[in-house]
Amino acid sequence: MSPSEGAAHWLVIHDSRPLNPGEEAEFAAWIADSGNAEAWRSANNAMAVFDFDSGHDANLRALRQAALEAQPVPKVRPAFVLGALAASVLALIAVGTAMHQVATEGGRKGAETRIAASAPDSGAQSTPGSLEYSTRAGERRTIRLADGTSVTLNTRSRLIVAFTEKRRVVRLASGQALFEVAHDRNRPFAVIAADRQITALGTVFEVRVDPGRVNVVLFQGRVVVDRVPDAAAGSAAVPLAPTILQPGQGFSAELGTPQKVGAVDVERQLLWRDGFVEFDDEPLGRAVAEINRYSSHPITLNDDGVAALHVSGVYRTGAPGQFIDAIQGILPVEAHPTTDGNVELSLGKHP
Repeated sequence: MSPSEGAAHWLVIHDSRPLNPGEEAEFAAWIADSGNAEAWRSANNAMAVFDFDSGHDANLRALRQAALEAQPVPKVRPAFVLGALAASVLALIAVGTAMHQVATEGGRKGAETRIAASAPDSGAQSTPGSLEYSTRAGERRTIRLADGTSVTLNTRSRLIVAFTEKRRVVRLASGQALFEVAHDRNRPFAVIAADRQITALGTVFEVRVDPGRVNVVLFQGRVVVDRVPDAAAGSAAVPLAPTILQPGQGFSAELGTPQKVGAVDVERQLLWRDGFVEFDDEPLGRAVAEINRYSSHPITLNDDGVAALHVSGVYRTGAPGQFIDAIQGILPVEAHPTTDGNVELSLGKHP
């Protein structure tokens, strides 16, 4: 079996069901080979092309639809069934690889992300027929969309929903949201965040939008992160290949820096749903900025260097007073009331 055939074989299994322990070991041994690993990466990139481009070409749409509509692979299945499905996928990979190479030619050297530098909420307008949901400082809200998808909005978030018969599209204009997507193979679910588009069929993932930064964390299933087509067309940025995330991975795109993909602490990432946030040797300046997301009375920092102190621990969101009391107990800081009714932290004696 060639590396390309092996990649098609494993794509069929991965997309149909979770691997059992024996298959996980077999897949790990297979992908340890550098040639197989490259074939796997190319296969995933090629298949991702169809998620975004097949709708514009009737032939490609038919090929992709034939593969998607293949019956789920049963637990015990004859080898010829798996081989037939893999053969169909292999044909798709061949076409998708060519498309992917054309799309990314000359775009690998010095590729950098180009996230909108302005506030992410600017320019995000509702359209006729769309629905809008939002949260205030310190508020969390769970909503059920018409397709059965559950969305949990974190503090200071704004979501615009615009579904059509063929596509489920939402725009996270600001803030943070957890998406538990209802499966519908005929209607991909896409989240637009700044100049990035996150597409899935049925999965669980989180998106956060900050000024100049987009973060995506995948908890279950698989998603593809790509540029928003209009943003790519209107930008001078070089083309970037779609990024495919696996469960437990996070994607980060920040203004002026290369995009990153890496492992994340899933439990820590979801603490906000229970009203907590965790810091691990985090600069106090960043920790205070995070605490301030949940309060209408922000903590301010003196410019005496207090922001450079580091803090660790788990803290309740929406309770800045508790955070200040805790910080004063572990760091050399003092709290002073300000004329506008807030609190400023400055360097003080070590507790």
